[in-house]
Amino acid sequence: MPDRPLILFPSPEKADRERKSPVFTKTMFPSFNRQFNRLQPSFNVLNSAFQQKALKVQHSPIGINPEFALVFEVIGTVQSFYAAVKKIDGLEWIFDKELTDIEPDDDFYQVNAETGERTNDSMSGRLYCIMSNQQAIEQLLSLWRRYQNGETEVFKRGFAGFRDLFTHIKNIRKWGAQDRIAETQAIEYWHEALQIDGDIPIPFEIELFYRNNVTKRRTASETIHNAIHLLNGNIIQECIINEICYHGILVELPRKVIEDLVSRYEEIELSHVDDIMFFRPTCQSIFTSLNDAEPFKDELSEKSMPTGDAVVAVLDGMPMQNHRLLQGRIIVDDPDDYATGYESQYRIHGTSMVSFVIYGDINRRDYPIDRPVYVRPILRPKEVGPNKIREYIPDNILFIDILHRAIKRIIVGDGNNPPVAASVRIINLSVADSSRQLGTTMSPIARLLDFFAYKYKILFIISAGNHPEIVAYIDKTFDELKNLTLTERNSIFGKAILENQRNMRVLAPAESLNGLTIGALYDDFSMSAESEYNISAVQRGMPSPISSIGKGYRSIITPDLFYFGGVKYLKKNINGCCDWVESSRSPGCKSASPYETGQDGCMYSFGTSDAAAQMTHEAAKCYKILEQIFIRETGETLPVDSAAILVKGMLTHGASWDSVADKLSLSMNTSSKKLSKWIGNGVPNIQRVIECTKERITLIGLGALKMDEGDIFKLPIPIDFSSRLIKRKLTVTLAYFSPVAPSKQDYRCAQLWFSIDEGSSKLVPNRQNTEWQSVRKGTLQHEIFTGDDPIVWNDSEIKIKVNCKEEADKFKNAIPYCLFVSFEIAEGFDIDLYANVKSKINQRIQIESI
Repeated sequence: MPDRPLILFPSPEKADRERKSPVFTKTMFPSFNRQFNRLQPSFNVLNSAFQQKALKVQHSPIGINPEFALVFEVIGTVQSFYAAVKKIDGLEWIFDKELTDIEPDDDFYQVNAETGERTNDSMSGRLYCIMSNQQAIEQLLSLWRRYQNGETEVFKRGFAGFRDLFTHIKNIRKWGAQDRIAETQAIEYWHEALQIDGDIPIPFEIELFYRNNVTKRRTASETIHNAIHLLNGNIIQECIINEICYHGILVELPRKVIEDLVSRYEEIELSHVDDIMFFRPTCQSIFTSLNDAEPFKDELSEKSMPTGDAVVAVLDGMPMQNHRLLQGRIIVDDPDDYATGYESQYRIHGTSMVSFVIYGDINRRDYPIDRPVYVRPILRPKEVGPNKIREYIPDNILFIDILHRAIKRIIVGDGNNPPVAASVRIINLSVADSSRQLGTTMSPIARLLDFFAYKYKILFIISAGNHPEIVAYIDKTFDELKNLTLTERNSIFGKAILENQRNMRVLAPAESLNGLTIGALYDDFSMSAESEYNISAVQRGMPSPISSIGKGYRSIITPDLFYFGGVKYLKKNINGCCDWVESSRSPGCKSASPYETGQDGCMYSFGTSDAAAQMTHEAAKCYKILEQIFIRETGETLPVDSAAILVKGMLTHGASWDSVADKLSLSMNTSSKKLSKWIGNGVPNIQRVIECTKERITLIGLGALKMDEGDIFKLPIPIDFSSRLIKRKLTVTLAYFSPVAPSKQDYRCAQLWFSIDEGSSKLVPNRQNTEWQSVRKGTLQHEIFTGDDPIVWNDSEIKIKVNCKEEADKFKNAIPYCLFVSFEIAEGFDIDLYANVKSKINQRIQIESI
């Protein structure tokens, strides 16, 4: 137990939430009459399409009422549209997404709010996608026609959204063939698959528009089945997850059909099937490992074995259960019998990740976590050449289905079986899908994790994903790079990342709203040095050049944190350019692995998988500390429903950019205030959070808020700042899980945020290393405030208010949250801040209990 442990805040004071000032648009829209005349040709095209489809389906084996997914491209937003859609029979909401960089024209443009003069600024808007039959679209046209003719009360209560929508419409059209591949890399995937010799059919995923009506879902499914069978293809698997509005079918088609899709996509009838939302590649999570590990030496003196129930779960490859570093420390659950054919020598990635979760980097010589780790294998091995093994998500199963079944089995059980590890509160997922970079819609896998996180109060720690291809963008030869200083190499890689950032976004499911996404630092605990043939890419401690960058969905700070991801050297390739050294030897992060014919070994690796797994190790340590705090402070165990958000907040609370801000700012040629895109909330220092010092105290607050409520926490600071120049720092971290609206662009149903009252902010007026707008967009707000000028401190306490408002959709239950607050002063003053504040807190608790 630390000498100065963290303490709990007294219960907060209830209040109403803060009200934000409204933002007034500067966009100019055309008149209603102008819109009606401008859009009439588009409606004529749609009517014609409905009539043609009606004739076609008369001869279909499936009796259906012709429907289309219609796309309304609008300028700005129409908040009332979602409710209005429910008013017309035949309309069904599908989803909306953000549109950016819309060029102005004579109908839509912006004006300067002060001068009234037109600007050339691009505009933003939304794409609304709804399912409609012909009767519904004719009713819409009738409403608009009557309104244009001067009728009153046309848009009665609940229908105003249609009037507002019509004013904002830039374009209306059917969801088309190009929409189905716009962001999915399907064509590239098919093309690459064709490069492989053989006659094996090529699998891929078809994601359908999710229909709320069971009959319509069944009809859509039958339509796809018929279309695939007509092309001599096969249906491998179908998956429907109602809670996240997902309907997907895994199919395979003959190579000849795929060749046609690649060469003349728009001419192939399958690309125009109206029930299809997206064509997607199968999950491309593939891990290639080399068999050049080193033999295991019993380097860890700690021999105590874990006890109790598992708190941490790992979804990854099958580990070596009898490896001396893992034996007796893991619980392997293999209901799909992945162990068959998964020889020990192939169990590389799972063994490594589980080792990181238990020990962290072996070279760090940390203590192993004190509870067993639950492991569910979701990868399988494939040998692709001499000494080359690949572990991958099987391509005959949908990745989302594997995750869905695995997580439900852990928490609630499957079928009539009880949960296998209901005590788990932290799940490590060091697996990312390289074919699904962040797009304009949230990936189904991220939606699944967000749903489970909120419903079952689980913290998912997720790897951001790797982009080792960054070396291909370097415009220096190996010899040229070797002759540069490390600072100059920072700039070379920084320039390459800036120029190619569109191709280096986070990989699904790393855009998760409720999870904790981890990027990789180019650092580890190895002692190796450069040589004539092997050189460092950047300085140690910088973000790894291969680590995915942010920001995330709707500019949420993503990755959330960066952690040790290992150093990997560069070598000269046959063309004289740079490539990564292919070796499992030092440098890198050290973990358990197979050795030669399945013996115990150790290996070195690098990347975001390593970083996420080591962060999970730190999460388990935080869980243990939190257990001790609650037993000591309350006499009760750690609240089950709050454990995951407490760990999320605790991991983040010690994070800062201090160690890397100046170097990164220089290499990215940007101000330190805008670094969250490159390093999120920073690098965590767990030791700063698990115990306090004489000059630093940390308090933990817990609460739950309903819509429009607020909680006020008061931190007493009994210090005179008026007569002495005392440097001071306030760090505040708010963590929560939000319910989500999977079919809406806003996505997050509840927004919670904290603010510091005006009097308190004078004590710490400087916001450090953050963009205040960005930190409020996710479910994790982490900010650091500083001050050093003398100030008359009359308030004697810092007031922090937590607020809650509705965003994407209504929510019924209060939203649980946790708040970590640290206040510290510079060393060198004869002040025991910890003792003074703790005394004041204890007095307050005694008064409240009377």
